[in-house]
Amino acid sequence: MKNYYLALMVSALLTLNIYADDVEEVVVTSALTSQNASDLKDPLHVVDGDDVATGGIQSLGETVDELLGVHAADFGAAVGQPVVRGMSGSRVRILENGVVVRDVGTLGPDHINDVNLLNTQQIEVVKGPSALLYANGGAGGVINVVDNSIAKTDFTKRTISVGAETQSVNNGEAKNFSYENNVSGFNVTFAASDSLFENYELPGGALYPEEHHDEEHSDSEGDEEHDESSLKFLENSDVENTYTKFGVSKVGDWGYVGLSYSDNEGVMGVPFHVEAHGEHDEDHVDSEDEHDEHEGERIFSQIDSTKFDIKGSFNTDGYSFVNKVDFSFRDSSYSHLEGHAEEEGHDEDHSESEEEHGHEEPTLFQTDATELGLIFDVGSDDVTRKFVVNVADQDSSIIGEEAFMQPVSTKETTMGYFSARDFGTYRLDYGIRYDDISRSGSVSHHDEDHAEDEEGELEYYNQDLSTLSYAINFDQDFSQNLSVNLGLSSFERAPDVVELFMNGPHLATGRFEMGNSNLDTETSNNVDLTFNYQKDNMYATFAYYQNSVSNYIYLKDEEHGEDHDSEGEEEHEGLMHAEFVQEDASLEGYEFEVGSTYQLANGTLDLSFGRDVVEGTLDAGGFIPRMAPSRNFYSASYSESDYTFSAVLKDVADHDNVAEENEMMTEGYKMLNLKLVKDYQIGKANLRLAAFANNALDQVARNSTSFVKDAVPLPGRNVGLSFRLTY
Repeated sequence: MKNYYLALMVSALLTLNIYADDVEEVVVTSALTSQNASDLKDPLHVVDGDDVATGGIQSLGETVDELLGVHAADFGAAVGQPVVRGMSGSRVRILENGVVVRDVGTLGPDHINDVNLLNTQQIEVVKGPSALLYANGGAGGVINVVDNSIAKTDFTKRTISVGAETQSVNNGEAKNFSYENNVSGFNVTFAASDSLFENYELPGGALYPEEHHDEEHSDSEGDEEHDESSLKFLENSDVENTYTKFGVSKVGDWGYVGLSYSDNEGVMGVPFHVEAHGEHDEDHVDSEDEHDEHEGERIFSQIDSTKFDIKGSFNTDGYSFVNKVDFSFRDSSYSHLEGHAEEEGHDEDHSESEEEHGHEEPTLFQTDATELGLIFDVGSDDVTRKFVVNVADQDSSIIGEEAFMQPVSTKETTMGYFSARDFGTYRLDYGIRYDDISRSGSVSHHDEDHAEDEEGELEYYNQDLSTLSYAINFDQDFSQNLSVNLGLSSFERAPDVVELFMNGPHLATGRFEMGNSNLDTETSNNVDLTFNYQKDNMYATFAYYQNSVSNYIYLKDEEHGEDHDSEGEEEHEGLMHAEFVQEDASLEGYEFEVGSTYQLANGTLDLSFGRDVVEGTLDAGGFIPRMAPSRNFYSASYSESDYTFSAVLKDVADHDNVAEENEMMTEGYKMLNLKLVKDYQIGKANLRLAAFANNALDQVARNSTSFVKDAVPLPGRNVGLSFRLTY
């Protein structure tokens, strides 16, 4: 199949062009209607690449967490899966230069998004109906990470950059290098980074809430020693990463064509991992000894990812009714190896226990995918019109100890039509897309008398689903100062592979999870109303949205106290039982921000206040699990010609609208982030120095959207320095 796509791509290279329009800082690169950021207004956010490079940021989720309506579901500092307006997983599509990132992020909350933030130009965040323009199933939104690895305009000069960063909370350090130049008419880019972050430090008393300890247990001398040392840092929260990316392109009056190759390798600790046991004795007197045995155990994930991209654009003006053809091709391979290892000094006699608990065999999560996209521009001077055709082939497999899902093959075919027209005082955008999704997989059914080391009987499934989605955006300028945007959309999302074929122990969530091969298509009907006001030095925006979801799919935990017989308990290995179910649901919320800019004697002062609120409820009663609490944002920024100082206080409320008894409530917290950036001109070179302090108040904080919020608190105070020399 890959050879077929490769041949098709080569043929397209000879006649056509690639997936995104010119990458400018103000251009929405992946929007099929090629609108400017100023045209789209809300609900688009653009995060500048300089803010990413100077903020001491490790994950994509952390990068966008300060945007209204956007949160991060963390699993330690390195993992931050974005949550947009209460929606997560496959409802939020992650793109890199306009192409969907096909990793194993949806297979588990402990899996990192396969996106490296080195040399990022900008990050585009789209919420609401406009997300239809980007990818299928993205009812929550789309996050597109943009770099310049395939240049679409010729470089006019050689640019070399070197940089480094230090962080206090994890004794971390990072180094990076980038190069771009036009060599004999070809635009060449190269970027590389190397980083090492150790276990991160926690605020006092963060690791174990009081309710998790009994007084008798805490009185022992050994426990006092444990509290003073081990509880200061979160074990297995370290991250090590090496990344390289190379790109080359050719630009002419006819358009451009280019290719890029990236390699991303890393090792990260897994800070939470339930130990599953086949038998549980209520009078387990050896629990403390067993805890001591496991204390030195190293739990880690090894990441290895490669991507090969070819992109281009071919201008056909004057030759046919098609103005331009863009194309993209990506071949990607992503592996996530999770295993156990004994740290130095670990008791050698523990090998027998390792074997007993099944820790010897690692688990390999693997995804291989190819994707080809074509966009035909058939618009006129008055109307933007584009047709899109996209085909993707993805194979996902899990092999090893935690193989909770059999291999699955997915094929996607997309056809869509998108149009936009400006009528002067108002603008109309609309689009419709048809997606045909075919999934082939199997489910292993274990009999009660089935031996543990044998596979159960396999039941095979071939599921073909067709989805039809549409979106309409109406933008009206009521005056020079006030504009209103109304968005209506209907998203159909096919169940993802985990929701369909999951069947086994998932130690990262502490659950025995069961999918349902009979799940129906999920339909999200969304209304989004946004007001934008700007006059002189003042601005204000308010957005209200309501999303009614038919057949909402979520992971439902068993009721507390539900009885299981001994055989079932053994089958589930003592884990909490959970299954993917469907219920009608509603998500409703609002976001608003007011701000003002003041011109002072020597610089500019920007002040703003923002708030976001989202509530997710099931129509039958109860709340959607792991929703985000309301937040207030207080921001101040002062800039002069060569430096900028900024302060953001994120005031997070208590979260007590939990779904069930098994979900932990979280207390509110105040997260203060400070940053100072100063530029120096040294001859022909520019030196940028940055100092930051994240969680400057050293607050104990737990993320309500996280599966592991009780065991994995957010890092403590993190002070850091970075520099970047460009010449």
